[in-house]
Amino acid sequence: MNYSSIVFREFTHESFQRIERYRQEESECIASEQLEQQTICKDDNDKHHCMIKSSKNETKEPKRMPNKELAVGETLPRVLQHRFPSELIGEPVEEIDSYYRTDYAFMVINRNNTIFRFSATSACFIFSPFNYFRHLAIRILIHPFYNTLVMLTILTNCVFMTFKNVSEVNEYVFTAIYTLEVLIKCIARGFILEKYTFLRDPWNWLDFIVIILAYVTFFINLANIAVLRIFRVLITIVVVPGLKTIVGALIQSLISLRDVLILSSFILSIFALTGLQLYMGVLRQKCVPTYEYFLNNSNLYNIGFNMTYKVYLKEIDNETYWHKENDIFLLCGNESGSTKCPPGYVCWKDRGENPDFGYTSFDNYGWAMLACFRLMTQDYWENLYQLILSAVGRYHFLYFVAVIFFGSYYLLNLILAIVFMSYQQQQKQVEIENEERERRKTRDKLETQNEEIRKTSEIQALSHIENAQCFEDLNRKISSHESVSIEYEQNGKKNELNKSSLILSDATIMP
Repeated sequence: MNYSSIVFREFTHESFQRIERYRQEESECIASEQLEQQTICKDDNDKHHCMIKSSKNETKEPKRMPNKELAVGETLPRVLQHRFPSELIGEPVEEIDSYYRTDYAFMVINRNNTIFRFSATSACFIFSPFNYFRHLAIRILIHPFYNTLVMLTILTNCVFMTFKNVSEVNEYVFTAIYTLEVLIKCIARGFILEKYTFLRDPWNWLDFIVIILAYVTFFINLANIAVLRIFRVLITIVVVPGLKTIVGALIQSLISLRDVLILSSFILSIFALTGLQLYMGVLRQKCVPTYEYFLNNSNLYNIGFNMTYKVYLKEIDNETYWHKENDIFLLCGNESGSTKCPPGYVCWKDRGENPDFGYTSFDNYGWAMLACFRLMTQDYWENLYQLILSAVGRYHFLYFVAVIFFGSYYLLNLILAIVFMSYQQQQKQVEIENEERERRKTRDKLETQNEEIRKTSEIQALSHIENAQCFEDLNRKISSHESVSIEYEQNGKKNELNKSSLILSDATIMP
């Protein structure tokens, strides 16, 4: 990625005008493209050919994508770190990614060179990007120790939640801290209307829900609603990056499980409808005394000898007359292979409630689905198996074989396989991102080394030029010195000749 054209500028009022100009240019470009396309389609009578042309034009123009190296939460590339002015740390900076240049947004880089993005509109309709309080909230939010402080607060709150007798003052203090955290985020980012605002981030939904539930526990005086405070522990998911990755992988696996869950629901519905038709009401069959047994034991049941059959039908609705074994009403059946009642009793249906306090039955579709889900998960399924065989006979084991085979052994293993594959895909994606991050670091190091080599080569070249100039100056000085010395020697020789000529002239004059 070429970052040579990137210039870091402070976000000012002129930045708004620049964004407006970019947006106007983009809208004009889109309008001109649409007009050109309409002109082409009007000139060409073949609509199919026109559609092919438009699709070719779309494929020719590559779709603009955001730079992953400049995404939110990423570290500023090392090439740009050396060029980033230190006085702009923690200050609003104009967007350097061309993908976002038409968005009303600005960047902020903290001391760890981490990238943050904020909406350039007024937060909560009050705090503009140049507002002092918003600027202060942004500096607090991007500080490296901010997440550490929030994490320590959450852990301290978790420790206090383990105590039996905790003062309400502690709850007020922690709620005030969480409220202050949300207020800082809302002042720095805005609430929900614009991009990059507080509730536009799904991870902040958890913070907002926790705060709402905290105030609900204060204003609604219910003992059981205090358990909602436990949701505060979930804020650690937002703070710890590793938990974010795990939860993201889990959510991704749920998306992949969509088709499997639909298939599982369909198969369970088939088994539930089958069980509803086969076993509706059979688990309410009880052993009641016969009419003759009732008459022969009138002293036992405290009834008169003149009891009619109508009175008998009314009396046997009393569960005290039903047969029990080990203080449990005997579940019976009238089919072959089912449990038979003892002498003097007859098996009647629709008596009393279903087993397990009425939770085990096939009397309607909902309970039948729950029973099939119990069989699929093998949750104490043998008890339900024994109850059904006691009521309708041993040949109905085929129903349980089918449910457990398709539900427990096929569907559950299919779900586990999908979850495993989703985690593998997430792990591969994380590995690819790590490899790409390592490649970026290696490339940044190489670019930094090349920059240093280029600077050193420039310095060496300058030093060579200076040395050459010095050498030329030295040669010039030497040559000038040599010329001076030659002139001096020549002048000396001339003086000697003059002296010698004077001596000769004097010698000639003497005689």
